[in-house]
Amino acid sequence: MLLLLELSILLAAGIASSPLWLSDPGQRYMPALAFALIMVFSMGTLGMYQHDQSREDIKSIVLRIMPSLALGFGLMQLLAALLPEMQLGRLGSMVFLLGGGAVLLARLVVFTSAQSSMLERRLIIVGDGAIARECLALAASSAGFHPFRVVGFVPVQGEMRAVPSAMLLPADLPLLTLARRYAADEIVVTVGDRRNGAFPVRQLLECALGGVPVTDAATFFEREACQIRVDSLQPS
Repeated sequence: MLLLLELSILLAAGIASSPLWLSDPGQRYMPALAFALIMVFSMGTLGMYQHDQSREDIKSIVLRIMPSLALGFGLMQLLAALLPEMQLGRLGSMVFLLGGGAVLLARLVVFTSAQSSMLERRLIIVGDGAIARECLALAASSAGFHPFRVVGFVPVQGEMRAVPSAMLLPADLPLLTLARRYAADEIVVTVGDRRNGAFPVRQLLECALGGVPVTDAATFFEREACQIRVDSLQPS
């Protein structure tokens, strides 16, 4: 989505500034498209579309944009020499300043919105063992693919407790009741041993049917941390 947004912004910047660098502004669309594609290619080459970009501050973004603009300028000059009929040789610095400023502004808006607490997902974790503790650590590190917050843990019989006792939720209440009381957006199941009869299968089914998504710990780690956690896989 960010790539498509910035491609549109750079295309608009190229079209808007075309009277400054094209002798025939009527033929502005193909040169502007070439400019936008080359700039997106340059930014992608320098890693500006990686997953961890949303955690960078404005200084890091500027330090990546500057060499991207320089690489894009060099590629545009090369393309101008190969295709003189596209009139790219007169490409001035204004279009690069306009495009770079627009990209910087777009990234600040997008990344600030992505880290907003309004988009934060509230999780209830079923289980209070080591895997549940790692889910809490992932939320605290802000390294997940989406912002989320653990509102509490539902203890399960047979689990060796590894989470703060202050975050335990009442185990005698149904999971669907807890999810609605704490406005949970998702329930993550981290229970290791699911064959001892303490695993709340019926309650999890009620949550799924009641509109609260239920996610397995292995799927959760793969989605949020881009990791395949072998220790969270089940024998089945």
